[in-house]
Amino acid sequence: MGTQVYRDQEREQNKEVTKQNIVEVSKELFLERGFAQTNMAEIAEMAKISRKTLYRYFNSKEAIAMEIELDVFRFFVSVQDEFVKSLKGNGYEKLTQYLEKLDSMVDEYSQLIRFTGMFDYYLVKDYPDTEGQKAFKAIIAEVDRPFVEFINLGLQDGSIVSGIEVSYLAHTISNSFLALAQRVVTRQSKLNDEQNIDSRKILAVQRSLFMKALKG
Repeated sequence: MGTQVYRDQEREQNKEVTKQNIVEVSKELFLERGFAQTNMAEIAEMAKISRKTLYRYFNSKEAIAMEIELDVFRFFVSVQDEFVKSLKGNGYEKLTQYLEKLDSMVDEYSQLIRFTGMFDYYLVKDYPDTEGQKAFKAIIAEVDRPFVEFINLGLQDGSIVSGIEVSYLAHTISNSFLALAQRVVTRQSKLNDEQNIDSRKILAVQRSLFMKALKG
């Protein structure tokens, strides 16, 4: 019995290693070539597995992209949760510090942000599967939770003033920041040339506009 249990555990570990390898290889290909230009055969070749094996783990490249997107946001949430613990002050001050932290992460995690932009652009129809849909909705709620928390705190302590429903305000700030970050990391050099600005600075301007509008 003990030997069988060990073998079962080893088999599950090997399956997880294979799955993660598929995810990492796919992310590399998507970022290098683009989502539309990558197919399952190329993913299988890069992962050094057969197409039959690949399809045992994922039935489409959309399903793989969903898994990558979930991994990206799980990572962001882990970073977010650690940082939120260190914040001090009233609601306005915490929201200010939080947005500054997000801004500071853009350069370090530009490739992850660029992937989220690719995901948003190409996967505009149904989710690949129901479980992925549930998981994605849950993780997005976690991503937006600090915005809701800090805005509510600010409204209670008087440091934030707004007549907008908190959920809409929180989602607007969260979505606006991510959308602008996606555009900046994807087209920064082009934006610099086209608009004759340092486009990286517009995230700070956006942050300033939000905070001025909310100051109590």
